Amino acid sequence: MGQSSQSLLIRVPGREPEIVRLQGEGPFPLGRSPENKVVVNDSAVSRKHAEFSVRDGEYWIEDLKSKNGTKVNGTLIQGPRRLSPGDRIDIGPCQIHFSREEEPGTSARVADTKAPGTVHAVPLAELVGASPSATSIKAIAAVGTSPQRIAQFLQSADRVGEALLAHKPIGDLFQFIVDLTSEVLRSDRTVLLMRGSSDGEFEVKAVKQRGATGGQPIIVSRSIARRAAEDRAAVLTSDAQSDERFREKQSVIRQRIHSAMCVPLWREDEVLGVLYADNVAAPLPFEETDLRILTLIGHLAAVKILETKAFEELQRQRRMEEDLKRAAGIQQSLLPIDPLLRPPFSIAGRNVPSSDVGGDYFDFVVGEGQTVTVGLGDVAGKGMPAALLMTNLHASVRAHVESEPRLPVVMGRLNRSIHKVVRGERFITLVLIAIDCTTGDLRYVNAGHNPPYLVRASGEVEMLSVGGLLLGMFPEAGYESAAVQMSPGDVLVLYSDGVTEARNDREEDFGEERLMAFLRENRTLEPVPLAEELIRVVHEFSSEGKPADDVTVAVIRRD
Repeated sequence: MGQSSQSLLIRVPGREPEIVRLQGEGPFPLGRSPENKVVVNDSAVSRKHAEFSVRDGEYWIEDLKSKNGTKVNGTLIQGPRRLSPGDRIDIGPCQIHFSREEEPGTSARVADTKAPGTVHAVPLAELVGASPSATSIKAIAAVGTSPQRIAQFLQSADRVGEALLAHKPIGDLFQFIVDLTSEVLRSDRTVLLMRGSSDGEFEVKAVKQRGATGGQPIIVSRSIARRAAEDRAAVLTSDAQSDERFREKQSVIRQRIHSAMCVPLWREDEVLGVLYADNVAAPLPFEETDLRILTLIGHLAAVKILETKAFEELQRQRRMEEDLKRAAGIQQSLLPIDPLLRPPFSIAGRNVPSSDVGGDYFDFVVGEGQTVTVGLGDVAGKGMPAALLMTNLHASVRAHVESEPRLPVVMGRLNRSIHKVVRGERFITLVLIAIDCTTGDLRYVNAGHNPPYLVRASGEVEMLSVGGLLLGMFPEAGYESAAVQMSPGDVLVLYSDGVTEARNDREEDFGEERLMAFLRENRTLEPVPLAEELIRVVHEFSSEGKPADDVTVAVIRRD
């Protein structure tokens, strides 16, 4: 097997097919990371997913303990697997064909072309009438058509309908449609193009080329494809060399095509793309019955594509919900469940995320002697990214607090490490409070977080706001600490902005005034009931009984 001839045809959903050549002795690592020699940028692919190698002139592939595994010809590989030309490698929805550059018809593109042609365009309404059902198409096809062609049409219609019943992944479905079309119509070259979601331009999704047709890329006329899609017309060309009407539009196709067809992928008023088929130097051109068959295939294919996309989106959402539930369980397991008792101090906290996972954080870190550090923070954003950053914060705070007693130094280190992760694109607010449970002395640093409220036994309220900038934005930011003394009967409450920014039906925030009034009124409660009552009041205040943001509360009380 000559090494210079080997290549990979990579198909990633939503992107143009890409050919990557394997040259040299290897190895050739494959993965999502740009550091790999074979980059497959899809979420199903691990950063370092698999690796190609060369042994005695043969090519092998091995999975590198990836998240989703690697399949060769539909079988999940457990160890090194030798590859043969034509083997297909599947990673989630991504397909990689080994040595497919030697096979004809593996690429196509849409382009403005100059060669003219004779074009006959039939509006879909004339082909299918008021109803887009297969029955109406069959009835119209039977008018003025030979018995042999009617039989061919009916047989093709039944065959296409039955073939499209089974579910296939969307990438496999695209290829199945062109393979089926090529077989039913005996077309030399078949291309399925979908409209791009953003710009409406056509994207090649699948190609089929039969026989000795040169192996050159198939060039589909942009003007013909647009006419089929935008005018909702089935287009038939014959003897594509002489139509003056399309000469100035640079229409039809560059090669010498004896006959070509292009129809919309349509369902009711929706056009997803087009299905193109042609014959090179065919003895007989396509005729209108062929066009009706292709139109039927275009309709049935569009219905199946929409059905498959809806099914895969539902499956994706279910997987995401399951992942979020697992992540929520992991996240909640990181937060303290039970109150911490260090007489004369008692500490408790509660977190209620607005979704399955959130970005709020709190923790109690017990140090040497009678020292306890309480932290509460808020990661900007929601969902999985915020939850992952919150998990990183949880581990980092514990590591730094346990090794460094000076809170300004701890906060500076956290800021630099978080900036390396988020590169200024996200931020975290955080307050850290170190308690000497023997003396009642507190030292704290507030990095851009809502100032905690120290409610004295007398009802007087103090705000703890000394510190510095929020974390992750400026790597060289500095921080300072301040000291405060807690006396018997004092309560210190830390909270996230989900408390003060909870909003009611009148678009009023819960706000700091309501919070201070609540704390004065309930300052004699123990930490657990105080935290639970505050969250209950905030939820009761909020529209529809649920704040739009995570709600987190930590309470420190000195008896």
